Amino acid sequence: MILDTKHFGKLDIDEDRIIAFEHGIPGFPDDKRFIIVTDIDEPDSLYCWLQSVDDGAVSLVLIDSLLAMPHYNPLVNEGDIEDLGEIDLDDIVSFNVAVIKASMVESTINLKAPIIINEKTKKGKQVIVTNDEYSIRHNLVDCIKNEGKV
Repeated sequence: MILDTKHFGKLDIDEDRIIAFEHGIPGFPDDKRFIIVTDIDEPDSLYCWLQSVDDGAVSLVLIDSLLAMPHYNPLVNEGDIEDLGEIDLDDIVSFNVAVIKASMVESTINLKAPIIINEKTKKGKQVIVTNDEYSIRHNLVDCIKNEGKV
């Protein structure tokens, strides 16, 4: 399948890479199908992109939560992730949406609402964690620096 995107040009993707977001993502309710796009030159990068298959102009910067912040411990209500199918922790990946500004010190990461993906069922959902210490606009540089990744 050829996907024409705003940021990556034309991508030839396998349809088995498509992740279904049954309820869309807040701010993008009509986008139900996404793929993860990584930098092939830096496969171990902390960053990747959640690219909409439904709208080539929609792409979100993601950070692999546990690679970037090993102490990140989001608490999620079981009911919030039951849409993802049977939960086996080996099949679950968690990402956080980042907003990258011209100055990295102004960039933020959303720790309050991670993107959870069940790699086995190819289903994803953005959920709200119950932890009070996490915010929607946490300073990205401070967050990663505190975890020793910068």
